[in-house]
Amino acid sequence: MDLPFGVGPSGPALDLLETIDDLVALATLDGKLLYVNRAFRDKLGYAEDEIASLSSYRVLHPRHEADVKETNAKLMAGEDLVRVERTLLAKDGREMQVEGSISCRFKDGKPWYVRAIFHDITARKEAERMKDELVQMASHELRNPLMAVQTSLQMAREDLAEPSFARPARMIELALNNSHRMLDLVTTYLDLAKLESGGDQLKSKELDARAFISRVIELNQPLGARAGVSIEQDAGPSGAKIVGDEDRLAQVLTNLISNAVKFSKPGGVVSVSASAEGGFTRVSVADRGDGIPEDFRDKIFGKFAQAEGHRRGGTGLGLAISRTIVERHGGKIGFESETGVGTTFWFELPTAS
Repeated sequence: MDLPFGVGPSGPALDLLETIDDLVALATLDGKLLYVNRAFRDKLGYAEDEIASLSSYRVLHPRHEADVKETNAKLMAGEDLVRVERTLLAKDGREMQVEGSISCRFKDGKPWYVRAIFHDITARKEAERMKDELVQMASHELRNPLMAVQTSLQMAREDLAEPSFARPARMIELALNNSHRMLDLVTTYLDLAKLESGGDQLKSKELDARAFISRVIELNQPLGARAGVSIEQDAGPSGAKIVGDEDRLAQVLTNLISNAVKFSKPGGVVSVSASAEGGFTRVSVADRGDGIPEDFRDKIFGKFAQAEGHRRGGTGLGLAISRTIVERHGGKIGFESETGVGTTFWFELPTAS
């Protein structure tokens, strides 16, 4: 394909672009296509001689009209590279999902032409759609029947309260406990899937770090009391503010406190503290348990992660959910552990200005 003098790649660079799998295009500011590589032509079903008369707006889904204007405004304002996600239309009407970057070439200080390189993510998007459908199916086809079974078992247990029904009552009690566990597992997994897909919108607000920690500790005191473990708060920085979804962050802190209590010995102490440094507020939960086994530490934030010999109930999803929540808040989570001394889990969030 012939290009206007000085525009785009030539020689070996042009040969290279013709062999790669990504879609490459050059276009004028009003959308006239100057060049597209072989992958672009083949995947969208156009012959090389059709490109000269083709507009980029013909291969771009109409719903991106506003996005194009926003992208052009950023490029004209001097932004070097704009990351985008687009839907392209093939000649036969098929839709292709792509992601990539768009940049503008300037000449004599004026916009000359636009360059785009896209990667085909159609298969990935289809997998994400199927995952979302699976989550919805699991929600209705698994959780709802489990809740019905649980309710029925609870009613049967009440009807079998007489001593003469001790054996069947015991069997129902076991079935009820297992249904509780199954429902907890399904609900927790669905919650994690929703978080990972971004389907759960965070309701952010400014929180006083010290007061937030105090509220969560108060809610978890009965858990500590049942295990014979004290939950204490170390004074954190006065007035330190964080921004986030209070319910989701409380879920993270509750997970960390619950784990610390679970792995503490009766009479032990779980300490929750906060510190501020370098624009971040760190919340730490420390126990004085046996520590995390060395061979398990790199797996601890994985799904269904429970160390052999250290299983204490639960779904094994709590830390995976906690990591997802913290990272969606723009923070990070980690831990320090020493065998026989204890473990400190922490998460950091940007301090509100």
